[in-house]
Amino acid sequence: MERIGRYHILGEVGRGAMGIVYKAQDPAIGRTIAIKSIRLQDLTDQAERDRLRERLFREAQSAGILSHPNIVTIYDIAEEDGMAYIFMEFVNGPPLEKMLLSAQTPDKETLLSIFRQTAAALDYAHKKGIVHRDIKPANIMIHEDGAAKVTDFGVAKILSQQMTLAGTMMGTPSYMPPEQIQGETGVSGRADQFSLGVIVYETLTGEKPFVADYLPTLLYKIVREDFLPPQRLNPTLGSRIEAVLRRALAKKAADRYETCGEFVAALSAACGETPGWNPLPQGASQSIPTAGSAQKIPALEQVESETLAETVAETASAAPVAAKAAAVAPPAPLPIPITLPPPRDPRQRFESNHVLRKMILTGVTVAALALGGFFAFRSLYTPLPREAAKPSPPAPAAATPPATQPTPVPSPAPAQTAPDPKSEAKAEPLPPPPAEKPEARLDARTTDAARTPREPAPPTEGVFQLTATPTGSTAVFDRNPELSCTAPCSITLPAGRHTFSVKSNGYREAQRIIDIPRDTGLIVNLEKTAGMLSVTSNPPGLPVSIDGRQEGQKTPASFTLPPGQHRVEVTKGSDKQAFTVDIHDGGTVTRNVDWGQ
Repeated sequence: MERIGRYHILGEVGRGAMGIVYKAQDPAIGRTIAIKSIRLQDLTDQAERDRLRERLFREAQSAGILSHPNIVTIYDIAEEDGMAYIFMEFVNGPPLEKMLLSAQTPDKETLLSIFRQTAAALDYAHKKGIVHRDIKPANIMIHEDGAAKVTDFGVAKILSQQMTLAGTMMGTPSYMPPEQIQGETGVSGRADQFSLGVIVYETLTGEKPFVADYLPTLLYKIVREDFLPPQRLNPTLGSRIEAVLRRALAKKAADRYETCGEFVAALSAACGETPGWNPLPQGASQSIPTAGSAQKIPALEQVESETLAETVAETASAAPVAAKAAAVAPPAPLPIPITLPPPRDPRQRFESNHVLRKMILTGVTVAALALGGFFAFRSLYTPLPREAAKPSPPAPAAATPPATQPTPVPSPAPAQTAPDPKSEAKAEPLPPPPAEKPEARLDARTTDAARTPREPAPPTEGVFQLTATPTGSTAVFDRNPELSCTAPCSITLPAGRHTFSVKSNGYREAQRIIDIPRDTGLIVNLEKTAGMLSVTSNPPGLPVSIDGRQEGQKTPASFTLPPGQHRVEVTKGSDKQAFTVDIHDGGTVTRNVDWGQ
């Protein structure tokens, strides 16, 4: 692609789940911009596509009123051939997400500066009545001059709430506040503060405060469970920093700081009172030794290979001795040693300092003794050499006394001498082991085959957990009224592909596709039914009232209104012009008020 509209494409910046971000140039003024493309044609449902288009345009218009040095500016929006394009400010630098994934994290002052700039951008948007709802490291761009710029205002929250055809959520909900998960109405700017708190926690410790393998478990942890104290992951952090994070990550929005700026100011003060604090890179906390360990235990690869080979060889050489000792002992259960025999003097220090090596030696010794005992026990059933037995022919098997009462063999030893246990053991011939019957061998094979575990059969059903906004929405699966529930709910469905719709009065119906048992849970955020009113005037800058309520915006202005009739008044000094508009869901109404010259 060489051109989008009048803009010349210079290159590709990145790719996402629903489109590509390009670097382009405006030939009219020579300005470098970024173009985010969104594939609307990926949505096969025409109604869903139309809703996304309308919402995308409305949110982009709302975000376009934000003018702040730490917010990426949106210049224009367009649609062509099933593609939506958002033209925005180009930031020549990486996102914070990429910086956190590097082995060397930014220095402390740089991180605090990024947090301050992000907080300032969020507080500015909150004063304008706009909540981002999708603050995460990927949406914080860092310019080459060090300026932090929050991107995707009004755009990221649209895409993050869309579902793939498999029914999974795009993006990660790890930064989502509890009130947004629970579908509470009137989400305030403190929701963005919670998300910023998650980013701060992750930056300082190298780990997210809430992690889980499955989406329902993760959401439960965010809503109900507490996070691990940060100094447990990063010992350089103190209790003052933990107290600040605990307030910013409070489960209830009212318990958090008033503004994001207040939160970062408290964080900066706590860091200043904690000398020696340092952030950790991603995953670095896993390599920190456990607190309270008495001594360092060397890893297996740290033990010298020559010493370990020598030790194993030494233990293996003791196996014949163990076998010989077991051969002269009466058949008895094999004792398992719980400690090692005293080592030789040159090895005393190594044995006492390396617990892991002790474990290896113990295992090898037990294996050697067990092997020696096995062969010794087997040798008891072997007929003695001819010179040690009487020259008489062997007696029939039926005449042989039982093994439990052996008949002593005459010995040439004098009567005064105590009997030698070794010779006594050698003088006890035992019958050869009975021949194995073919029927027994066949039964053993049959038993072993029966014991062989079979591969488990694929599940025939699965439990699906649904969370919807608003709470109380009704979900119907496969257009079957008998397969319905009221969110939040759990429902057992047969294995396979299913479609379901979620409805609630005053909200647009949402449809999703899931695959059971692969998909175990889903969050569906319904969008309120609404239309748009655009009011312009000549001269501009006039106040507007809707249904008797004075609006904060002045002409030209755009307003999102629920469906129905609304009375609009535009005031110029003591003069007023009033009119009535009919707003339809997804529609746009434009009115111009002209006072003339």
